[in-house]
Amino acid sequence: MTWQRKAVVWLGAAMVLAAGYLAYDWRFWVRHFQSPGDDRIIFDFDWYEPKARIGEGPGRDIPVAPEAERSIAQAALDQVVAYARSLDSYAFIIAHNGKIQAEYYKEGFGLDSMFDTQSMHKGLLSIAFGVAVDKGFITSIDTPAVKYLPEWQNDERRAITIRQLLANTSGLADPGFAETPWSPGYRLFVGTEIDRMVLGVPLADPPGTKYLFNHVNSQILHAVLTRATGMTYADFLKKYFWEPLGNGAAQLRLDEPGGNARTVCCFQTTPRSWLRIAQMVIDGGKVGDVQVLSQAWIQNMTTGTALNPKFGFHMHLARPDPPQRANVSDRVQPTKASEPFADDDVRYLEGRGGQRTLWIGSKNLAVIRVGKINFAWDDAKVINPLIAGIKN
Repeated sequence: MTWQRKAVVWLGAAMVLAAGYLAYDWRFWVRHFQSPGDDRIIFDFDWYEPKARIGEGPGRDIPVAPEAERSIAQAALDQVVAYARSLDSYAFIIAHNGKIQAEYYKEGFGLDSMFDTQSMHKGLLSIAFGVAVDKGFITSIDTPAVKYLPEWQNDERRAITIRQLLANTSGLADPGFAETPWSPGYRLFVGTEIDRMVLGVPLADPPGTKYLFNHVNSQILHAVLTRATGMTYADFLKKYFWEPLGNGAAQLRLDEPGGNARTVCCFQTTPRSWLRIAQMVIDGGKVGDVQVLSQAWIQNMTTGTALNPKFGFHMHLARPDPPQRANVSDRVQPTKASEPFADDDVRYLEGRGGQRTLWIGSKNLAVIRVGKINFAWDDAKVINPLIAGIKN
């Protein structure tokens, strides 16, 4: 056989292998090429399939304070709304004492608009674990996760506890992130078989010895929760939290039909849904007379660890300012503040590029910001004027 014929044979074989590879994981490749990019990804999510619905409609009414009865000075409200608009926010809500003080939507958006608020989903995952503990599906978060993950029973990962996964102190290796098809971290966001993938991540440090913001922990928690409850994540969330809270339209991504929910990100709902979540936490886990989430779990999830006093269970604590992250990549975005916060009681769920569900329990104050990904977002420019504007 001449070298020309050999080259043709090898080229043909390579093309067959490439075609087989693309066909095997075709959903990933479709998502990879259809993803809209940062300019649209917060509000454009129809490109992604499949999704699972967990709610419909507008949800429970939230009182809106008439202008004459607002409990925050109008000048402070105007100042922070103007700031939110200047950073291309799509939705911005301020609530005080359980009533909306100001609510802004960019042209083209409104009360019924759903948005993908990126890693804010991680905070919702933490709340879901609290519900699972409250309902007795999980007896203790100090239980080794191997109880639900037999894949770990023959190696050192069997020592990792659920608490360590929640607190990002598991010691699991960081898979890295780059927006390329070959990045394991990227496949967490658009790939298939994601639970199987993360359950193969090895240990890098002894459990409980190092804090690391690691998406792997969030996805492994999905496997723990679904196996502990015997329910899909969407069904569990809908039955035990979303509907009791009175929330409306919402959906989340699945890695494939009938597959795993993507709990590292990618939960789509309205800004008012996030506001109801924040107000429920401020109200000690109650919605009316219904205890949706225990006060004990709220205390647990909003308490930092010795390894990171400013990080609870997949949510952030600001005392008196947010954590300053050294890594400024897209994977681990910086959280910036131009000055210390005027209160040490600031807690928040953070999504990439300035997505926020923020509350200050001692002030009965909640703020929701959804907008174009912009790492210049400065929480101090919102928190401090609002605190100063609270009327006596």
